[in-house]
Formats: sequence, C-alpha cells, structure tokens
Amino acid sequence: MKLLLLTVLLFPDYLEGKTHKQPNIVMILADDMGYQDAGFRGSNILTPNIDKLAKEGVILENHYVMPQCSPTRASLLSGRHAIRTGFWMGNIKPFEEWGLKLNETTLPEMLSRNGYETHGIGKWHCGMYTWDHTPAKRGFDTFFGLYLGAQGYYSHDRLGHVDLRYDYHDKNGKFVDDAMLDLEGNYSTYLFTEQAVKSIKTRDKSKPLFLYLSYTAPHQPNTAPADQVKRFSSHIPKSIKPRILVRKKDR
Repeated sequence: MKLLLLTVLLFPDYLEGKTHKQPNIVMILADDMGYQDAGFRGSNILTPNIDKLAKEGVILENHYVMPQCSPTRASLLSGRHAIRTGFWMGNIKPFEEWGLKLNETTLPEMLSRNGYETHGIGKWHCGMYTWDHTPAKRGFDTFFGLYLGAQGYYSHDRLGHVDLRYDYHDKNGKFVDDAMLDLEGNYSTYLFTEQAVKSIKTRDKSKPLFLYLSYTAPHQPNTAPADQVKRFSSHIPKSIKPRILVRKKDR
C-alpha cells in the first residue's frame, strides 16, 4: 500500500513573542511513501525526525486518500472528493489539457482571503495547461517547484524539458514564471527544504503563514546522493534500498 504522508505543523506566534488568533501552518507531504516506511510504524528505515513529530503530535489512523498523485492532491487542496473534482480519471499526464477546475476554491485561496501569506514548494500536479491552472494563480503568493508529477532529482528534467520554476507576482501585480535552469545538479529534495527555510525566515511576520511543502520523494526515479546511500547501505537491505529517499526529507 502506498500513500501520501501528511504532516501539519502549527506554530503559535507566542513563540515569537506575538499574539495572533491565526496560527502559522506548515503542511509537509511525502509522495508515494509506503504505509510502513517510517520508524514509528515499525520500519527499519531510519526516520527519527518523522518519528519525533508522530510522538509529539497526533497520528490520524482513520483517513482515506486516492491511490494516485493528482486525485489525492486535488482533494487535499480543495476539500472535495475526486468524483467532484474530475480526478476520478486519475493522474494528469504531460501535455493533457485538464486540471483542478477553476471554480474550485483551494485551501491557499481561502487562507489568503483570511490574511495569510501563502507559499507553495515542491510538487503541484493539479494542472498546468493554462496559466490560470498553475499554483501561483490558485492562491499561492509564490511557488517554487515542478508542475508535473515527477522529474530527475538532479536534472529537474521531464521529457526533455526542465520543470523547475519560481512563480510569483511582481510589485506591479504581473505574473512571473522563472525557469530555474541554473540549479541543475542540485538535489531537488534539498532545494525544496532550503526554499522552505528561506520562506519562513523572510516572511512578513505581521501575517500568519501557510507553507505547503510538497516533496517528490520517495516517488520515482529512485535517486539519492552518494553520501546518503553509503551512510545507510549497511542498514537497509538491497531489496528496499530505493526507499532510502524517505530519509532525504528527514535531515
């Protein structure tokens, strides 16, 4: 069984000496992670930070996701079942002309209306055939990541094209889509983490924050930095070594 691992962190502003009724929200997703592929589930895969979050938080035991990427993400962001969003058809494939319907209100749109600063990082996979279907047009102030469902972890390539971008609106409100061509060779899981830290540190602290951190790991292709493979090779059986990507989110 594979699932979308979801971690939601709420950071009260009293930690910063401020008082707001609205909490800061960081939503972290793992992609195609096996149900048992975390230490707190009894796995021999080392995930100490995920285990710590589970121990100190609340583990939801009765919940449902779709068996594929796009339908689950569309439901998570819209709050509606795949039969309502049109994602009963399954994943959006490259060059397909459909996506999350524009009349669906997304979570970042609703939070933005309520005063939140919103940032999307990582995998989108909810439609890109018009600009209006892309994340920076669906409620996110900025988006750093990929539109499609997978990419090379170092090349950031899908079907011969780089799918890594930074989207935002400039000071005049004009939509900007910057292709991140100069980041080739950088491991995307690390890039997403670094961008998340940057977003938290540089945010407008007068507003509550919503950060959607949607990793591609451990979704294929099964690629990991050599030092990490070496670090865990003696602990993980050869039959499940590709799942070492779970560890990349756990540093």
